[in-house]
Parts: sequence; structure tokens; C-alpha cells
Amino acid sequence: MTLENNDELFHTPEKVLKLTRNEALYIDDSLTVMLDAADGGMMFSAMRPLVASANVPAPLDLIEKIAVAVLFTMDDNNAGTLAEVNLNDGDLLSLRELCQSYVKIDDEPVGYNLKRKIYMALYGNEYNLGRQLDDVLGAFTPDRKSIPHPSGSNLEDEDFTNL
Repeated sequence: MTLENNDELFHTPEKVLKLTRNEALYIDDSLTVMLDAADGGMMFSAMRPLVASANVPAPLDLIEKIAVAVLFTMDDNNAGTLAEVNLNDGDLLSLRELCQSYVKIDDEPVGYNLKRKIYMALYGNEYNLGRQLDDVLGAFTPDRKSIPHPSGSNLEDEDFTNL
């Protein structure tokens, strides 16, 4: 994924991130509202001071998406059901900034699970395609004995019809 402009990150097709209650709460606890600049552009300023706990400034629409996920996972009618959140690449990269792989909540490896989900959403297709190519190409081992390589021969003299 290469993008020329940071604004393009927030205009990519949305991907679904399925969150547990603990994951949604962890994200919500780690985000702070990003304030808009007067000229309409985004400014990386936060409502609360950023501290070593990796609070990440986020646009209001991302905070709203996570808030709905929190409410969904806390609703007794949805007990155990994962909240589906539609996020663009910019949102996913913002969430990546707050995930610490060692974080556990109630024995759930929240940080690790979030990193895996975020990276699969961002890079999973390319990774899986690469693995498939490796599997196919790795299984392909040409039989070197079938390719004639007489020493001192000229390529123009070779008979390639039987290859």
C-alpha cells in the first residue's frame, strides 16, 4: 500500500474490523478527540494531554464508530457478538499506533489480537497472495537435466523445441 498523499489514506475503501468488547473498550480508552483547525484542515491537537499511555488523536467520525462498537458489545442482546466497524486505511493506521502487543484484558490478548486484525485488514491480501506465489513457485523445481547446456555451445545452435 503506497499512497502519495496522507489525505488519500482517509479516502480508501473501508474494511471491516470485528471487535470484541475488550478490544472496543481498549481502543476507546486510547483515543482522544482530534480538533479541527479553523481553515477546515485537520490539526493534530488533542482535548486531553497526550501521555505515555499512547493516547492517539482521532477524528470525531472514528471516535463515533468506536463508540457505537462499545455500545453494541455492552448491549446484553448482543452478548458475545463481535462489533463490525467499517474503517478506512487512515483509521486503521491510527489504531495501529495505539496497539501494544503485550496488553491483556481479562486474559484476552487484546493488543496482539488488534495488531493481527489491523495488519490483516491493511496488508492481508498482499500477504496471502505472496504466500500463494511462494507455495506455487517453491514447489516448482525445474529438472536441470532436461535443459541442454553443452559446454561451448552457441545459443543460436540450441534446439529449444523439446523444452
